[in-house]
Amino acid sequence: MTSITEDLRFVGIDDEGYAQAVAAAKAFTYGDDQSGFAFTGKATLMFQRESEEWGHGAFSSTPLIRFIDPMQGAPEAQDPQEEDFLQAVGDRVTFLHVPSQCQDMLVDDVWGIDCEFLMFAMPHPQDEGATAWLLIPGPDHRVISSKQTMQDYQFAELKNAAATLGFDDSEAPKPH
Repeated sequence: MTSITEDLRFVGIDDEGYAQAVAAAKAFTYGDDQSGFAFTGKATLMFQRESEEWGHGAFSSTPLIRFIDPMQGAPEAQDPQEEDFLQAVGDRVTFLHVPSQCQDMLVDDVWGIDCEFLMFAMPHPQDEGATAWLLIPGPDHRVISSKQTMQDYQFAELKNAAATLGFDDSEAPKPH
């Protein structure tokens, strides 16, 4: 497995540093210094490669958060797995580190990568005085769960939307 340092282009953190950061996040108690606020959990990271060169600007990405290890004492600790809460946490992610596996992607590929993650607040790299949420996929249990072209992905999304709206083909009139 490659070191996380190879994955990350603007935060130098190796596997040992990652493990320490996760341990610190798990030890964090609600109400402690907000600058230390962090989530750990499991997610599927959706990546699309949009240009040839390897780097952050070459990818668009979306985190689909599936499970959160809640912070000790947090109000959400009672029921942290509600879909709205998971979506709200995913929406806060401003920067997503691109795993090294993505180097093999072709332009217009859409991949899902299942991973454990660490997400924490950091100073925004572009907006002075603002906070960004950084999601870092962990080095262990990281697997490419789906590989599709953009067209495959869009077609699957259309089929899901059609089924949700009740337009699935089971109701189609049968030719006589």
